[in-house]
Amino acid sequence: MAESKTKNRVRSVITILGGIGFFIALKTLLGYGTILAMLLAIVGFIALRIAWPKEKKDDRTKLEVAPDAGIHPRDAQRVIDECTDKVREIRAMTIRIKDNAVAEEVRGIARAAMNIVDNFRKDPKDIKRARQFVNYYLDATVKIVTRYVELSNAQVITPEVEKSLKKVEEIVQSIRKTFEKQHEMLLQDDLLDLDTEVEVLKKTMKLEGM
Repeated sequence: MAESKTKNRVRSVITILGGIGFFIALKTLLGYGTILAMLLAIVGFIALRIAWPKEKKDDRTKLEVAPDAGIHPRDAQRVIDECTDKVREIRAMTIRIKDNAVAEEVRGIARAAMNIVDNFRKDPKDIKRARQFVNYYLDATVKIVTRYVELSNAQVITPEVEKSLKKVEEIVQSIRKTFEKQHEMLLQDDLLDLDTEVEVLKKTMKLEGM
C-alpha cells in the first residue's frame, strides 16, 4: 500500500512537470500565445494522466493466520472475500424491498453477517468452526431474500403470494436472530451448533419452493 502511494506521488509530480514543460516549450520555443500554449499544455497534462493510470490501492491488510488455525491463509482470504460479496448482495437487495420493517430485518442480517466475517479476519480459526454459516446459511439467505423481492414486487399479490411473503418474513427474522447469536458465540470462543437450524431451514425452503 505504501509502495502504491509513493508511485502515485511520483506520477503526480512528473505529470505536473510535464504539463509545465509543454507550456514552456510551446510558448518559448514554438512561439505560441499564452492562452493557446496553456490550453495545449492542459491537454498534454491530461493525456499524460490517462497514459499513466493511477495505481490502485489495495485496502486489504495481509491476513495473519496462526499455524493451529487449521486453514491456509489463502483459503481463509478466499472464504472471507466470498462471504463479503454475499453479504453485499444481501444488503443491496434491501433497496427493492418496499416494506420498511422487512428491509430493516434484512439490513440486520447483513450487519450480523458482516460482524461474523470481521471476526473471521481477527480469528481465522473460526472459519472452520462456523462451517455451516460459510457453507450453507449465507447462500440460503441470498436465495430467500431474492425470493422475497420477487414475490413482493409481483404485479398481482394473490392470497397464495401473501401467505408466502408472511412465511418468508418469519424466516428472515429467524435468520437475523441466528446470525446475531452465532456472532455472540464466536466472540465467546463458543460455537452455535447450526445443524438443527440448517435442517429446519432446508425443509422450510423446500416447502416454499426455494
